[in-house]
Amino acid sequence: MVALVAVSLVGCNEKSATKSTPLSDSAISMFGDFAGSIIKFQSQRDSTLDKAAFMKGLKYMLNGDTAQSYVTGMSFGMQLLGEIQRLAKNNVNFDKALFIKHFEKALNQDSTLNEQTLQQLQADFQNIMQRAEKEGKANDPKAMNNRKASEAHMNKVLKEGYTKTASGVAYKVLKEGAGETFKEGQKVLLKYTGRHIDGKEFDSSRDSAVVFDMRQVVPGFAEMLKLMKPGEKVSVVIPSEQAYGEDGQVNPMTGEQVIGPNEALIFDIETVGVAPAEPEAPARR
Repeated sequence: MVALVAVSLVGCNEKSATKSTPLSDSAISMFGDFAGSIIKFQSQRDSTLDKAAFMKGLKYMLNGDTAQSYVTGMSFGMQLLGEIQRLAKNNVNFDKALFIKHFEKALNQDSTLNEQTLQQLQADFQNIMQRAEKEGKANDPKAMNNRKASEAHMNKVLKEGYTKTASGVAYKVLKEGAGETFKEGQKVLLKYTGRHIDGKEFDSSRDSAVVFDMRQVVPGFAEMLKLMKPGEKVSVVIPSEQAYGEDGQVNPMTGEQVIGPNEALIFDIETVGVAPAEPEAPARR
């Protein structure tokens, strides 16, 4: 943010005269076509975009005060809106009056600032923001409800005879395997079904064996595999701390929350064996 401010303040009081020409008019027309097409393209992916409200905001900016300092303030405010939205997503309240009070105080201070002071302020800001976001996530009602429901389900399965590991993973062997347990870093051929604690399925191999790399799965899943042998089948409950934690998991393509914050996961896993080594690519000549 400090770097963005430094760049945006360059030439704050510079003004330049412009003259309309056929070429410049064509360039501006093309600029409008291109910029409008970008928003059109984005609106195709975001059905919540209110085009009328968007145009109102755009016209307000273009028809407003053109003094460079004013525009710079507006631009910086737009950057802050992104931060505010990020805070809101993490359940951190943004007090505008409190922010403006401290902003004006810092802006109008008598002392001269140097780069080292700014870097320290930035580090302090990042540290306290991380703490505030963590606190906000912990106090999120959905996250709190998921934690309570997950803990209740964990207590339930432990009463049903599940074994609990030191990390909190609980499992029950449904079918014994044979041979040696899988080792750290191995790729395992297995069948699986993943469910929420309410029983709703979120993922499955559909009775087809697939390859899982222990280095690319959540810690609780990898821990369970290292306790299993080929041919073994288990039901396992993985606490959120050993799964996707307080953030949960979001589908990067759709933005859909697949796994909720602080949500324990249930997996039925049946191992087949160590995945066969992939053939090496022939050397290029």
